Amino acid sequence: MSLSLALPHGGPRLVANARVDAVPSGSELETDGSRLLNASADDVLGLATDTRVKEAANAAVKRFGVELSRSSTLVAQLESRLAARLKADSAALVDSLATVLRALEQAEAVRFVDVRLSRRLGTTGTLFSSPEQLAAQLGQSGASERLVLIDGVRLYEGDLAPLPRLVEIAQRNHVPVVVLDAMGPGPLGANGTGVLEHFELAGQVDLSVSTLGPGAVAIAGVRAVVEAFLPFLPSRVGTGSTAAIGKRLELIDTEPHRRARSLDLAESLQESLRVRAFDTGPSVTPIVPVWLGDEGLTDIWLRQLAEQGVFCRGLLDGPRSRLLLSVPATFTDGQLGQLVDALEKLEKKLGAPPTLDAHAPRTITIARPGSFAIATPCHPRWLPAMPPSPASAAPVNDGRSMRERLFDTVETMTWRIASGQSGQLRSLPGADRLRALVDRARPRK
Repeated sequence: MSLSLALPHGGPRLVANARVDAVPSGSELETDGSRLLNASADDVLGLATDTRVKEAANAAVKRFGVELSRSSTLVAQLESRLAARLKADSAALVDSLATVLRALEQAEAVRFVDVRLSRRLGTTGTLFSSPEQLAAQLGQSGASERLVLIDGVRLYEGDLAPLPRLVEIAQRNHVPVVVLDAMGPGPLGANGTGVLEHFELAGQVDLSVSTLGPGAVAIAGVRAVVEAFLPFLPSRVGTGSTAAIGKRLELIDTEPHRRARSLDLAESLQESLRVRAFDTGPSVTPIVPVWLGDEGLTDIWLRQLAEQGVFCRGLLDGPRSRLLLSVPATFTDGQLGQLVDALEKLEKKLGAPPTLDAHAPRTITIARPGSFAIATPCHPRWLPAMPPSPASAAPVNDGRSMRERLFDTVETMTWRIASGQSGQLRSLPGADRLRALVDRARPRK
């Protein structure tokens, strides 16, 4: 039976086709005494089950106990390493993404939120679906307390936000930027730091929020901004997870072949599926969605995959329903072939799902280091559905002259050159403002 998890805002539902009793390796998991291929891995580098990571966690628990104070040397050392990796002034461990969002909510900030992030996390605010729409909304907004919240990696589509353009627009309007990175540290970036490194934007946003594993995220950015969050963070953190994260960072540095293998597998999986006319959408990351377009059909596919020995998740979202695949770097070529064969058998048994457009390119784009890839060309059905909004429907005249518009266009075309320059090219005018916003949420004596 499929296990459903409704998102907090009552939107799409994430569904798993089996309960997980144990995870003996990154490639397989156990349920009801059977082993299934892990085709929806949370850790695409396969480090969560690595023996060295587990031994580091066990050794730390034996030495320090189950929980650590935030003033512990182990925590301080890990936060210092994270800040250095992310080219940030400061970093801090947080128990969950919900803690960060709650702090922003309590600050009563006017937020401009990526529409896909809104659907994933149920965040509220003024939604935008493109850089042009964000520019128009910031141009007409008179709010003095505001920030831009961007989902760097779209977990339901597998593509990346056009961060260079969005960050440039926000900074030009003196609005602080918060970027969520659901895959960093991981396969993205020259050193596996994440989506900001992929776009050569590390150290150029006010705050980044990186997923480190189950129950742990890191916030990093301007010191004043990070320190403003400290009152909202738990006073103690898990010893095992802290030590495991530290070991995981070490292995990401010393074993770059894992990152390369993860991207190679993603490319091979997409190529194998696209040649069979499966629609994998705009994905450029190890997250590979497969469009099915019907909730009932998606549920049937999930059940049938479990019967064929494949663990998988899906997104039940009405006519936008899909499978969500992500294979770990520990997958063998044989296991990848087994997964593709299972999907092909179901296609013949249940009937073909909506296929790729006849004119859609079969060439796969992958977000490899130095590629600056954002998305693979895809069918329009993958475009986010914007809810109707009077503000977004109204034409906006931001008062810029033709000369200013032309300059803006040229600057956009050359962002790759600019972002690659050494040093801090752009100041961070939003840092003090974001700190003031969070300060408002501090408990008042």
